[in-house]
Order: sequence, then C-alpha cells, then structure tokens
Amino acid sequence: MNKLKAIEIFVEIADQGSMAAAARSLGVVNSVITKNLNELEGWLGRKLIFRSTRKMRLSKDGLEYLEECRHILESVHNLEAKGRKDEDIIYGEVKITAPIYLGQYVFAPLIAEYHKTFPEVSINLILSDDFKDMIDEGFDIAIRASQMPDSSFVSKRLQKASLVVVANNQYIEKHGAPSSPKDLRNHACLIEDDSDNRRRWRFKGKGEKQNSVSINGKIRVNYGGMIKAVCKKGLGIAQLPDFMVQNEIKNNELVRLLPDYELDNFFIHLLYHKRSTTNRAIKSVIDFIYGKYKN
Repeated sequence: MNKLKAIEIFVEIADQGSMAAAARSLGVVNSVITKNLNELEGWLGRKLIFRSTRKMRLSKDGLEYLEECRHILESVHNLEAKGRKDEDIIYGEVKITAPIYLGQYVFAPLIAEYHKTFPEVSINLILSDDFKDMIDEGFDIAIRASQMPDSSFVSKRLQKASLVVVANNQYIEKHGAPSSPKDLRNHACLIEDDSDNRRRWRFKGKGEKQNSVSINGKIRVNYGGMIKAVCKKGLGIAQLPDFMVQNEIKNNELVRLLPDYELDNFFIHLLYHKRSTTNRAIKSVIDFIYGKYKN
C-alpha cells in the first residue's frame, strides 16, 4: 500500500463529501478510491468512514485522523518545497506505457533525448501489448497506435501510420513479387502469432474501403521484431507498421511491396488524463514528445 497516496485520497473524500466526487477530482476510477480507503482502514485498524449507497459520514476516528492526515500532507508539501534547490529544475517520476513496437522503435530514442534535457525526472517506460487501464495500473501517459483512442482521456495525435508489406531482395528474386493482395495466397507470409485474426492482412480497397486477404505461412512468431528479423533473412513476406521498417527500406535491406494498397488510416496517439498537466514532470514529457512531432 502506498500510505501517502491512501492518506491523500482519504482527505480528498472528506473534502469532496463523497467517494465518487473524490474520484472525479483526482482523476481516478471509483475502484481506486475504494481500494485505498479499505487498505488505509485496515492498516490503522479503525473505521474512518461509514458509507451506504446514498450517503457517507466520517466516524469519530475518521474525524480525528483527518486532522492528523492534513498535517502529514502539509509536512510533505513543506519538505518538497524545502528540497528544491532551484524552482526551475523539473523533477519527479513519470510512468509511461507503450506497445512494444512503438516503445522500441520510436519512443526509446525520444526518451533518451528527453532525459538529457530533464535529467532529474525519472522515467518508468513499460512496454506491453496488453492494453491495461491507465489509471488502475498507475500510468501517467500512454502511447497508442489505434484508430479509436480512449475517449476518456486527452488525446494528442502525433502522426499517421501505415501497414506496409515488405520482403528482401533474395525472396523476391526466388519467388517473385505480388502484384495485388490476392497474390499473397501464393506466397510464404510471416504470421505474427497464431490467432485467426492475424491470418488475415488488411489493405486499402476501392473507394478507400478496407479489405482483408487470407494469408498462409509456415513461420509464426508472437513478436513483430522477430518477424522483421526473419523477413530480412529472406524467409517470407511480412506486413508491419511503417515506423518499424523505415530504416531497412531506406537502406535497401527490405523492399516495399504493394504500396497502392497500403492501409494508412490509423494514427499514433499520446494519451493522458487532463489532471496530469498540473504535474510539471508529466507535463514536460507530454510537451517534449508532442513538440517533436508538431515540429
């Protein structure tokens, strides 16, 4: 249990008059409020709040602890203020989540550059394709490659992205190049994992409509980085995000196939809760990343 966070939530409940209002004020879901309050009451061994479906009130212990908790938070704020040697220095910790693709190939270099500018800010970058809830998992910022970003958060569109089909010259010389998506049925395609939805590749059809083509292949891998590595060895054709293979295409390690059919109707988004902008460290990361794309 993060005791300081639980104390802050308890005080916010008391100030707002309800757990739901505290959740809205802090920018968290109701379950986070309930969990922290229960853990705080368990740690103290006292009932702090009596609550029902209609109303809540502080217990006698809750009223006594409330003032102590206010003193604790005030002391913490004072310590933070005294610890700042220079008000211009930004410090703190920012927890970011991103898909493995984006984190490895796009945002890891950006984070390295950011850290040179803001060395006092600690960055916790969690790369995962398991899109968990931002708030419940304690993330401040999320990077998503999606056609529909989470509407409950502030979303900044960073760049348009495409799904590109690639192969190396060795494969093309041996098997030829497909002239349309349907031709892929006669090629060895590199499949990302073994789920049914990954056995169909999406393409742009007539009138900007989206089509899909069934593909087959004897090599299946659950990670795109490995798909790219296998593709570079000439073992098949791959469909990957353009930002993942742009350097290989530029260096002629991979050849771009079927460019007229590329699906480019999704975007990379930067997501954060609107309350995050009050935190200087979080805001500095948001502004830095967005500034790199805007410029």
